[in-house]
Amino acid sequence: MHIVAIHNMIGDKENLAKSLASVLGVTVYETRPRLNVPGGGPSVVASFADLRQAEETAQKLRAAGLTAVVLAPDAMESDASRFAVRRFELTDQGIRAESRQGKSPEVLFRDADLILRGTSIVRQTETETIGKRKLDIGRAVMTSGLSITKTEKSTRETTTESREGFFHLYSKGGPVLVFREFEVLYESLGPAMQPSRAANFIYILNELRRRCPHARYDDRLVNRSGQAQLLGPLLSPEEHLDIAISLLATILFT
Repeated sequence: MHIVAIHNMIGDKENLAKSLASVLGVTVYETRPRLNVPGGGPSVVASFADLRQAEETAQKLRAAGLTAVVLAPDAMESDASRFAVRRFELTDQGIRAESRQGKSPEVLFRDADLILRGTSIVRQTETETIGKRKLDIGRAVMTSGLSITKTEKSTRETTTESREGFFHLYSKGGPVLVFREFEVLYESLGPAMQPSRAANFIYILNELRRRCPHARYDDRLVNRSGQAQLLGPLLSPEEHLDIAISLLATILFT
Protein backbone atom coordinates (compact mmCIF):
# COMPACT_ATOMS: atom_id res chain seq x y z
CA MET A 1 0.00 0.00 0.00
CA HIS A 2 1.36 3.41 -1.03
CA ILE A 3 0.05 6.26 1.10
CA VAL A 4 -0.51 9.78 -0.20
CA ALA A 5 -0.71 12.46 2.48
CA ILE A 6 -0.74 16.24 2.67
CA HIS A 7 0.86 18.46 5.29
CA ASN A 8 1.82 22.10 5.89
CA MET A 9 -1.87 22.93 5.63
CA ILE A 10 -1.73 26.63 6.31
CA GLY A 11 -3.56 29.49 4.70
CA ASP A 12 -7.12 29.69 3.40
CA LYS A 13 -8.65 26.33 4.37
CA GLU A 14 -11.64 26.81 2.06
CA ASN A 15 -9.42 27.19 -1.01
CA LEU A 16 -7.32 24.24 0.10
CA ALA A 17 -10.48 22.17 0.53
CA LYS A 18 -11.59 23.07 -3.00
CA SER A 19 -8.19 22.17 -4.44
CA LEU A 20 -8.15 18.85 -2.60
CA ALA A 21 -11.70 18.05 -3.70
CA SER A 22 -10.81 18.76 -7.31
CA VAL A 23 -7.83 16.37 -7.29
CA LEU A 24 -9.61 13.56 -5.41
CA GLY A 25 -12.89 13.88 -7.29
CA VAL A 26 -14.98 14.31 -4.13
CA THR A 27 -17.03 17.12 -2.62
CA VAL A 28 -15.63 20.05 -0.66
CA TYR A 29 -17.79 18.91 2.26
CA GLU A 30 -15.80 15.65 2.33
CA THR A 31 -12.40 17.32 2.21
CA ARG A 32 -12.90 19.98 4.89
CA PRO A 33 -12.44 17.55 7.85
CA ARG A 34 -9.15 16.32 6.37
CA LEU A 35 -7.69 19.80 6.71
CA ASN A 36 -8.58 20.19 10.40
CA VAL A 37 -5.55 18.27 11.61
CA PRO A 38 -3.48 19.64 14.51
CA GLY A 39 -0.08 20.96 13.53
CA GLY A 40 -1.09 21.45 9.92
CA GLY A 41 -0.90 17.76 9.11
CA PRO A 42 0.01 15.27 7.93
CA SER A 43 -3.30 13.82 6.82
CA VAL A 44 -3.81 10.72 4.66
CA VAL A 45 -5.89 11.52 1.58
CA ALA A 46 -5.43 8.46 -0.65
CA SER A 47 -3.85 5.02 -0.87
CA PHE A 48 -2.87 2.96 -3.90
CA ALA A 49 -1.45 -0.47 -4.59
CA ASP A 50 0.49 1.01 -7.51
CA LEU A 51 3.36 3.44 -6.85
CA ARG A 52 2.85 5.23 -10.16
CA GLN A 53 -0.74 6.15 -9.27
CA ALA A 54 0.38 7.42 -5.88
CA GLU A 55 3.11 9.58 -7.40
CA GLU A 56 0.73 10.97 -10.03
CA THR A 57 -1.81 11.91 -7.38
CA ALA A 58 0.86 13.55 -5.25
CA GLN A 59 2.02 15.55 -8.28
CA LYS A 60 -1.52 16.75 -8.94
CA LEU A 61 -1.85 17.82 -5.32
CA ARG A 62 1.40 19.78 -5.52
CA ALA A 63 0.25 21.44 -8.74
CA ALA A 64 -2.94 22.44 -6.92
CA GLY A 65 -0.91 24.21 -4.24
CA LEU A 66 -0.84 21.48 -1.60
CA THR A 67 2.25 19.95 0.03
CA ALA A 68 2.09 16.22 -0.66
CA VAL A 69 4.22 13.24 0.30
CA VAL A 70 4.16 9.57 -0.74
CA LEU A 71 4.88 6.93 1.89
CA ALA A 72 5.99 3.66 0.29
CA PRO A 73 5.75 0.27 2.05
CA ASP A 74 9.53 0.07 2.55
CA ALA A 75 9.44 3.37 4.45
CA MET A 76 6.80 2.18 6.92
CA GLU A 77 7.88 1.15 10.38
CA SER A 78 7.09 -2.26 11.78
CA ASP A 79 8.08 -4.20 14.87
CA ALA A 80 10.72 -5.96 12.78
CA SER A 81 12.58 -2.68 12.24
CA ARG A 82 12.22 -1.31 15.76
CA PHE A 83 14.17 -1.95 18.95
CA ALA A 84 11.59 -2.85 21.60
CA VAL A 85 13.11 -1.85 24.93
CA ARG A 86 12.86 -4.40 27.73
CA ARG A 87 15.45 -3.00 30.12
CA PHE A 88 17.30 0.29 30.10
CA GLU A 89 19.98 2.21 31.93
CA LEU A 90 20.29 5.98 32.00
CA THR A 91 23.87 7.21 31.97
CA ASP A 92 25.25 10.73 32.19
CA GLN A 93 25.45 10.96 28.41
CA GLY A 94 22.74 8.71 27.08
CA ILE A 95 20.60 5.62 27.43
CA ARG A 96 21.59 1.98 27.10
CA ALA A 97 18.72 -0.27 26.08
CA GLU A 98 18.21 -4.02 26.03
CA SER A 99 15.53 -5.99 24.22
CA ARG A 100 14.52 -9.62 24.67
CA GLN A 101 17.04 -10.47 21.92
CA GLY A 102 20.02 -8.40 23.03
CA LYS A 103 21.48 -4.96 23.57
CA SER A 104 21.68 -1.86 21.43
CA PRO A 105 24.49 0.68 21.32
CA GLU A 106 24.13 3.57 23.71
CA VAL A 107 21.98 6.36 22.30
CA LEU A 108 23.38 9.73 23.29
CA PHE A 109 20.97 12.36 24.52
CA ARG A 110 22.53 14.95 22.24
CA ASP A 111 21.71 12.78 19.21
CA ALA A 112 18.00 12.43 20.04
CA ASP A 113 15.86 14.26 17.49
CA LEU A 114 12.28 13.18 18.16
CA ILE A 115 10.14 11.65 20.89
CA LEU A 116 6.86 10.42 19.48
CA ARG A 117 4.23 9.41 22.01
CA GLY A 118 1.04 7.46 21.34
CA THR A 119 -1.41 4.82 22.50
CA SER A 120 -1.92 1.40 20.98
CA ILE A 121 -5.62 0.49 20.91
CA VAL A 122 -6.73 -3.11 20.38
CA ARG A 123 -10.38 -4.02 20.06
CA GLN A 124 -11.69 -7.58 20.18
CA THR A 125 -15.25 -8.61 19.40
CA GLU A 126 -16.62 -11.96 20.55
CA THR A 127 -19.93 -13.41 19.39
CA GLU A 128 -21.89 -15.54 21.86
CA THR A 129 -24.87 -17.71 21.01
CA ILE A 130 -27.56 -17.68 23.70
CA GLY A 131 -30.30 -20.30 23.94
CA LYS A 132 -33.55 -19.55 25.78
CA ARG A 133 -36.47 -21.90 26.48
CA LYS A 134 -39.88 -20.46 25.65
CA LEU A 135 -43.43 -21.79 26.09
CA ASP A 136 -44.85 -23.04 22.78
CA ILE A 137 -48.61 -23.78 22.90
CA GLY A 138 -48.65 -25.16 19.36
CA ARG A 139 -45.91 -27.65 20.16
CA ALA A 140 -47.72 -28.68 23.34
CA VAL A 141 -50.91 -29.43 21.42
CA MET A 142 -49.11 -31.33 18.66
CA THR A 143 -47.19 -33.51 21.11
CA SER A 144 -50.08 -33.98 23.54
CA GLY A 145 -48.16 -32.15 26.21
CA LEU A 146 -44.94 -34.13 25.86
CA SER A 147 -43.11 -31.04 24.72
CA ILE A 148 -44.37 -27.62 25.71
CA THR A 149 -41.32 -25.44 25.08
CA LYS A 150 -38.95 -24.62 22.25
CA THR A 151 -35.46 -23.17 22.24
CA GLU A 152 -34.94 -19.78 20.69
CA LYS A 153 -31.36 -18.84 19.85
CA SER A 154 -29.92 -15.34 19.60
CA THR A 155 -26.45 -13.94 19.25
CA ARG A 156 -24.79 -11.26 21.34
CA GLU A 157 -21.60 -9.39 20.49
CA THR A 158 -19.27 -8.18 23.21
CA THR A 159 -16.47 -5.74 22.38
CA THR A 160 -13.52 -5.26 24.69
CA GLU A 161 -10.79 -2.66 24.30
CA SER A 162 -7.24 -2.63 25.63
CA ARG A 163 -4.87 0.33 25.55
CA GLU A 164 -1.12 0.58 26.01
CA GLY A 165 0.95 3.74 26.07
CA PHE A 166 4.18 3.90 24.07
CA PHE A 167 6.77 6.33 22.86
CA HIS A 168 9.47 6.13 20.21
CA LEU A 169 12.87 7.73 20.56
CA TYR A 170 14.46 8.68 17.23
CA SER A 171 18.13 9.61 17.01
CA LYS A 172 20.79 10.30 14.39
CA GLY A 173 22.07 7.02 13.01
CA GLY A 174 20.60 4.95 15.84
CA PRO A 175 17.78 2.42 16.02
CA VAL A 176 14.24 3.51 16.83
CA LEU A 177 13.91 2.75 20.54
CA VAL A 178 10.34 1.77 21.43
CA PHE A 179 9.17 1.99 25.04
CA ARG A 180 5.87 0.15 25.61
CA GLU A 181 4.18 0.73 28.95
CA PHE A 182 3.47 -2.94 29.72
CA GLU A 183 6.72 -4.39 28.34
CA VAL A 184 9.42 -2.25 29.88
CA LEU A 185 10.95 -3.34 33.19
CA TYR A 186 11.52 -0.32 35.42
CA GLU A 187 13.81 -1.73 38.11
CA SER A 188 16.77 0.29 36.86
CA LEU A 189 15.06 3.47 38.06
CA GLY A 190 16.15 2.51 41.56
CA PRO A 191 14.96 4.96 44.23
CA ALA A 192 13.06 6.90 41.56
CA MET A 193 10.83 3.89 40.85
CA GLN A 194 7.15 4.77 41.14
CA PRO A 195 4.35 2.68 42.74
CA SER A 196 2.58 1.90 39.45
CA ARG A 197 3.54 0.89 35.94
CA ALA A 198 1.72 3.89 34.47
CA ALA A 199 3.60 6.27 36.77
CA ASN A 200 6.95 4.69 35.86
CA PHE A 201 6.15 5.00 32.17
CA ILE A 202 5.39 8.72 32.53
CA TYR A 203 8.49 9.18 34.68
CA ILE A 204 10.91 7.78 32.09
CA LEU A 205 9.13 9.72 29.33
CA ASN A 206 9.49 12.99 31.24
CA GLU A 207 13.07 12.18 32.19
CA LEU A 208 14.06 11.64 28.57
CA ARG A 209 12.32 14.85 27.57
CA ARG A 210 14.27 16.66 30.27
CA ARG A 211 17.59 15.17 29.17
CA CYS A 212 16.87 15.74 25.47
CA PRO A 213 15.51 19.32 25.53
CA HIS A 214 16.36 19.92 21.87
CA ALA A 215 14.43 16.84 20.65
CA ARG A 216 11.01 17.48 19.18
CA TYR A 217 8.09 16.04 21.09
CA ASP A 218 4.76 15.07 19.59
CA ASP A 219 1.81 13.42 21.35
CA ARG A 220 -1.02 13.72 18.84
CA LEU A 221 -1.27 9.90 18.64
CA VAL A 222 -2.13 9.58 22.35
CA ASN A 223 -5.87 9.25 21.70
CA ARG A 224 -7.96 7.67 18.99
CA SER A 225 -9.37 10.96 17.74
CA GLY A 226 -5.89 12.25 16.97
CA GLN A 227 -5.02 9.02 15.18
CA ALA A 228 -8.25 9.15 13.18
CA GLN A 229 -7.63 12.75 12.15
CA LEU A 230 -4.23 11.81 10.75
CA LEU A 231 -5.37 8.61 9.03
CA GLY A 232 -8.58 10.11 7.66
CA PRO A 233 -11.66 8.11 6.70
CA LEU A 234 -9.69 5.56 4.68
CA LEU A 235 -7.78 3.78 7.45
CA SER A 236 -8.74 2.69 10.96
CA PRO A 237 -6.40 3.47 13.88
CA GLU A 238 -6.77 -0.06 15.28
CA GLU A 239 -5.43 -1.64 12.09
CA HIS A 240 -3.12 1.02 10.67
CA LEU A 241 -1.40 2.70 13.60
CA ASP A 242 2.02 1.89 12.10
CA ILE A 243 1.12 4.02 9.08
CA ALA A 244 0.25 6.95 11.33
CA ILE A 245 3.51 6.54 13.25
CA SER A 246 5.61 6.20 10.09
CA LEU A 247 4.00 9.16 8.39
CA LEU A 248 4.33 11.43 11.40
CA ALA A 249 7.93 10.40 11.97
CA THR A 250 8.75 11.01 8.32
CA ILE A 251 7.36 14.53 8.47
CA LEU A 252 8.90 15.45 11.83
CA PHE A 253 12.20 13.58 11.70
CA THR A 254 13.33 14.69 8.23
